[in-house]
Amino acid sequence: MIVHKRKSQNFGAIFKNGKLEGKSWSDIVSQWKDVELSRDRVDNPVSSAYQINLQAVTGLLQLNVLDVYNATYQARISMFDVLYHRFVGTTWCSKEVSIGNQQSTVTFNQTAYFHTPIVDSNMIFAIEFFVNQTPKDPLPGDNVAVTKQRSLGWTVLRPFTVGSQLKSSAESDQAPKKLDVFKGSPRALLYMEDPIESNPNLKPVPGCQLTFTLSRHQELSTALNLLPENSLVSAEQRVPGLSETAIKTPQGKDFYIKPKPLIPHIGYIDKLSVDLGVTVDKFEEELCIKVNQDRLKRDSITDDGKKVTVTERRLMVGVHNGFCYVQKPQYVHLEPEAVVGHGRTQSFGRGKRKDVSIISTSPSSRLVLRSRLQLNEMIPDPRVAIVMQLEYVLAVPPNDQRLIKGSMSSLRAQPFTVMLRWAAWSPYEKQMASDVVTVKLNGGCKPNPDSLLFFKNLTNSENEVVNGTIRLSYLTTDQPPSPISVTSFVEDAVSMLSPSAKKPPTGASPKPQPRATKKIDDSFEGYSLEVRHLDTSGELLPVHAPPIRPVAQSAPGLTRASYARLYSAGFPDILDKNGEPAVVVDASDVMFKPNLDSEVSDPLQANEIVLQFLAFTNPVAAANESSPLPIHSMFFSFQFYRFPSVTTQRLALLRKENGQSRDPCVLRKIESGEQLDEGKPGLEVKYHVDPAHLKIGENASFLRYIATHNLHVDVWDGESLLLLGSLSVPLKHLLRGGQPAVAANHETDVIFSEHCETTLTGDLTTGGSVRPLGLSKLFRGKLHVRFGNVGFPSESKTAAMTLLKKSHLVVADMTGCGFPGGSLSSVQTGKQKNGYTPVRVRAKRMAESNQELSELLLVSATKEKNADVDASDKENIAQLSPDVRADRKRKIARMVAVRTMEQSNDSSVTKQTTGQRALVHAQEHNMKLRDLRTVAEYRDRLKEDNIMEILLLSITTRHILRPTLGVAEFVEFQLKNPFSKQQTVTIECDSDELRVITDAREWRYFKSLVGIHTPVEENMFNFDPNSTLPQIFLRPKETVFIPLCYQGYQADHKVATQNPGQQFKPTATSLQPTKTPSSCGTIRSKVVKAVLRTLEGRPLSVLQLSIDPQPHVVDQTFRFYNPEHTFLKKCIRLPPFRSNSTTQDEQFHVICSDPEVVCQTRSLGRDEPREIFIKAPCGESPSIRRFYVSVYNDSFLAVPVQIWQFYVHALQRVDVNCVLGQTSRFSLVLRGMQTGRLVRCFSSHPQELQVFPDEAFLLPPNSVHEINAGVRTTSATSGSRYMYVNVVDTEYHQLLRSWLVAVKTREPVITKEFDIELPRSGGKGCNKMITYTNPYPNRSEFFLMTSRGDLLQFRESQLELGPGEQSTIGLRFASGVKHPGKFPIYIFINDREDKNEETFLVNVTYV
Repeated sequence: MIVHKRKSQNFGAIFKNGKLEGKSWSDIVSQWKDVELSRDRVDNPVSSAYQINLQAVTGLLQLNVLDVYNATYQARISMFDVLYHRFVGTTWCSKEVSIGNQQSTVTFNQTAYFHTPIVDSNMIFAIEFFVNQTPKDPLPGDNVAVTKQRSLGWTVLRPFTVGSQLKSSAESDQAPKKLDVFKGSPRALLYMEDPIESNPNLKPVPGCQLTFTLSRHQELSTALNLLPENSLVSAEQRVPGLSETAIKTPQGKDFYIKPKPLIPHIGYIDKLSVDLGVTVDKFEEELCIKVNQDRLKRDSITDDGKKVTVTERRLMVGVHNGFCYVQKPQYVHLEPEAVVGHGRTQSFGRGKRKDVSIISTSPSSRLVLRSRLQLNEMIPDPRVAIVMQLEYVLAVPPNDQRLIKGSMSSLRAQPFTVMLRWAAWSPYEKQMASDVVTVKLNGGCKPNPDSLLFFKNLTNSENEVVNGTIRLSYLTTDQPPSPISVTSFVEDAVSMLSPSAKKPPTGASPKPQPRATKKIDDSFEGYSLEVRHLDTSGELLPVHAPPIRPVAQSAPGLTRASYARLYSAGFPDILDKNGEPAVVVDASDVMFKPNLDSEVSDPLQANEIVLQFLAFTNPVAAANESSPLPIHSMFFSFQFYRFPSVTTQRLALLRKENGQSRDPCVLRKIESGEQLDEGKPGLEVKYHVDPAHLKIGENASFLRYIATHNLHVDVWDGESLLLLGSLSVPLKHLLRGGQPAVAANHETDVIFSEHCETTLTGDLTTGGSVRPLGLSKLFRGKLHVRFGNVGFPSESKTAAMTLLKKSHLVVADMTGCGFPGGSLSSVQTGKQKNGYTPVRVRAKRMAESNQELSELLLVSATKEKNADVDASDKENIAQLSPDVRADRKRKIARMVAVRTMEQSNDSSVTKQTTGQRALVHAQEHNMKLRDLRTVAEYRDRLKEDNIMEILLLSITTRHILRPTLGVAEFVEFQLKNPFSKQQTVTIECDSDELRVITDAREWRYFKSLVGIHTPVEENMFNFDPNSTLPQIFLRPKETVFIPLCYQGYQADHKVATQNPGQQFKPTATSLQPTKTPSSCGTIRSKVVKAVLRTLEGRPLSVLQLSIDPQPHVVDQTFRFYNPEHTFLKKCIRLPPFRSNSTTQDEQFHVICSDPEVVCQTRSLGRDEPREIFIKAPCGESPSIRRFYVSVYNDSFLAVPVQIWQFYVHALQRVDVNCVLGQTSRFSLVLRGMQTGRLVRCFSSHPQELQVFPDEAFLLPPNSVHEINAGVRTTSATSGSRYMYVNVVDTEYHQLLRSWLVAVKTREPVITKEFDIELPRSGGKGCNKMITYTNPYPNRSEFFLMTSRGDLLQFRESQLELGPGEQSTIGLRFASGVKHPGKFPIYIFINDREDKNEETFLVNVTYV
């Protein structure tokens, strides 16, 4: 076969002589093309690197190469997926090689490197050899430049075979391998089935063989992010991102034998805005019209009046080196500039008068990002670019009105993603002329990194393309190294020293830290946390719901004098084991990177975690808010690692004498009797974690937990028991890094979040990023905490270094030595090192070893009954408080003394006669004889079952599994047929959590996860038609592998009461081992069995699995309040993410640990958002329901990508409709308890919701009390706003009753409207006058209020007018507004009963 040489899109076509000279990033992208894996292909999460060396091909003399041509030889290597019949990646081409006359061997001696996540025998390499021929003596008219290619043959290389292990490239004793060369072309693979090597149509070339070596290349793991998957690259081809340092080999330069990537910088994109060329409204209107027209045309329907709307505007940002993304892209949300700049200007005005129905602003021409975007892998290479893709998520109405069962109104529109524009900019290609960079947007079919189709190009009246631009400011933390090409770099480095700094200082940068993963929090205004970076990869950083992350100081921090006064209060110091102060770690260091290697090698393996809660800073009221009510006491609730949840005691807030109002209040423990603790201030909680007390291998899990997770703390009001807010503190600073002790001080915002809507959104692969849509947040203050870690030597030197080794292959024990002897009722076995099994059986009564028999006997019935009563009394006593328990013990002791005295007096008076004693003895003798007959009958009846149980032990194989919640544990059971004839074996599992894997695809997937290479058989199992149990056919003496999977979702759903705990003593909390199997974490210890029986019902083998649970970590926690006896319905929306399968029904799953909770998922497409629907029943107020949801993004639910914890508080709901600016009153009915209680009512929004009585009062037992409440809102909000009322026992601080008040506000009737234009800044305010006349014939008093106290103040807030008297209302408007715009301000005029008389609307425009 002779073909003309064509331009192939591979590394060889892009690199010229192994270099990229003269090629920019756009040139590489336009030329690079590769073929992705099949969407049904399941790959590993981690890619492996390999090295292949083509040495030589022998036997070329038999290929009939003509001597009239100048010939050069080359080899092509392509990766082929046999399972899906497609070539993947790119084709690698070797360098041209020439040979002399009469030589039969072509010596290539060329090395290529590649990495792939697929380690499967179905992935092969097709290696083709061809010759390039140019005529030696061309004929007249022939084109000498045309080179003809002739295929010489091809071969198949199967790199990953079952049962074989590739050697490392560092090993020197690698023997070359040989392959036969076949005739034809690799295109034949498209028509061949596996096994290919034994296909009869393959005709080998006689005497022609390929010599090669293939090995693992671990050194390439540092540069995997720079190379595309499934594509080979030559040793001399340096991709962007690698340094120019190469190792000299006999073949030439080799950049990949020990690759040296350039040190990445941390880049920051700030002030990003997208200009679409036209106004945002016009662009979105045209886009929605086009999509709607496409919908109507596609569904062949006429205009149904429905419209397509925009629901999300997001920008994908990633770092790309021309071949692949250096780090997985991030998603950020954009908003129109008018929405960002004008804040709440679009929240008011619904009347029908002119210019009032819609408070409009100037049309937005840009989309802006309100936060700073961080790029952790910014490589200083001129051919590395920042790629940005603008995407819109549209709500496309369905064709019918059918809704999914259990869905809500938001599901009536289906989300649809449209790719609009893309842009790329290389920061290091040339020096930036200014701080602001403008990048042109591209659309249409232009080649792009992801090979996607984008929205059409827009043209203006002159037929010029106007796709718009992106404007941004680029900053970096490190000074770039010297240029690696003729292009220049940024001259001045910008050092981001503080996340709250408005202008980064320039100058010398800190020492570069490669691959830093710490993110600087966004600098935001007004404590708005709505903007989140939705990374598609990264650490699972959990966040407590309400969703809070460690935030930067949003308000001005404390002064040095305030810090001095705070830390002079005498807080306890954190000292190491020698009494020296701990090393203080800077928690604000963004370059801090945990190093787990130093933790493993640390001789101090035991860790004492110290948590200190020091002080609390009350928030400063904003200009439009009244002063917050003082907080007198508080307590905290949190859970560290797998320790039990902690609810601390109440802590009093004390301000230091002569302190300022902004100084923090020191926390001090409140002891019994409302007395303050006289010791050191603050609260200290210690956790002692020693590997000697942990399970095998759990120490590594604990260190990963510290490095990747946050501690989430709920802050509660100690008086009202209302949730003040939540905070999240990173734990990674607790890693000591070889130090004897470390400590870190944190000053974290306490944020209270209100879930106004039923939909949440966020990223799946970044823990803690899920957040509600329409979330409102309130800043409740700052908590000062100090966390420390003190190292101690472990009690066991071997336990710290022991790693958890999982064995997934279990060989059936058919030796018949499973039972060593002993009792039939209780078998105890223990093997020693020498194989001898000592058996020690202590004789004991059958009634003691068998509970069922003990209940049948007469003699022991009375004794056991009394013992059960005593045991139940002990359990009840243990559950009481210490004071009540001591009082109860004292009363019981007094009662026992009285009864002992009475019995002694009775015995002295009444004595039994000889006949009475003989009668009692005869009765006891008859009872014992009856019990002996009962024991004999019971033993005979169970003898057969006990003997069968003992016999089963001889064929029982034991194995231990250590599962966690929702994680599938895979086991292969190797079974050999012991008989000389075939058998059909049925597999029975005694637990629903243990199952047999019958799907070959699922079997391969789990084998690839655990890394075992046993054979996989298709259609291995049949099913019993009667019991539907899996069956397997065994040939005589045949050995098979049976795949089993254990997966449990049992969890502990118990919830502690919403009350402060008892006096918390500062003693060390330690994880202690348990001697008996008990519950651990959320999964209970137990034993499950899989019995393999023949068709005759005889057991062939038994696999006994001992389930030893391991703790699981919660990635995110949600807390919701819902009306009692109703269903909580929530929708969580996740952005598109890459899963391990593309079958839409299988790639995205959720499973709940509570069977009463309904969880459903919905996925409309591969690139569409995923939605999770949760429907949970609520009990009676004030009960709390807790459950866990495991989220999976793989088809076979192997490992949850995240585990979410939900708290649902059931409250009694009260609906209130009120008018804006007017008080609406209602009543609440409070029923008394069994005893009298001294109670007090508290409101969550005391400025808007007031209750009476507001002081403590006595609630008589079994009485009915009426509580009067009034609601007055001054800010218009759409939908319902939720407030809470708690009834608390002030003596014992217990929550007795709680109400959920749903307030729905409507606007009042506006009698007058005014328009005012004021300067935005620079002025001293503006004074205006409005006249008002008393409409009543008698003297009346009026009260004035406003909806914007930050913009408007009254000269007098109260008017007293006579009959028909007219007066003026003095208004003073504030200046210094940060953003221009139009702001509606309501003025309410109310009477004595707070009923609205008139409402004025003032439209203030700041210019």
